[in-house]
Order: sequence, then structure tokens, then C-alpha cells
Amino acid sequence: MPIRPNPFTFECGDCAWKKTVAPKSDCLGPGDWFVRCPKCGNNALKMYTVNGLERFLVELWPRR
Repeated sequence: MPIRPNPFTFECGDCAWKKTVAPKSDCLGPGDWFVRCPKCGNNALKMYTVNGLERFLVELWPRR
């Protein structure tokens, strides 16, 4: 049975790129996970879970 993970945000410390993702299942697809920044190529991305307001907004208006 798939378990939906909590939404989380990737953030680049070099160029300020930021993306919040809310995967629909535990099977991650393209755009659900980032190893490096797609804008500048930085490998040291910060990843954190979203707060209540961000979670509400990302589930209300998904960016897909």
C-alpha cells in the first residue's frame, strides 16, 4: 500500500532557487526529488518539511 510522504521543500543557498513538492505516493517520479540545483548546479541543496500554511497551499494549488 502506498504511503503518501509529507510535502517538502528544496532550497539552493547559492542562487535562492526553491521548489516545494508534494508527492502523491512513496514512488517518487521526475520533479519529486532533486540532487542538485537545476538553475546553478549546486550540489548542496537544503531540504526541509513544510509548515502548516505551506502544506495547505501546495496541496490546494499543486505546481504540476
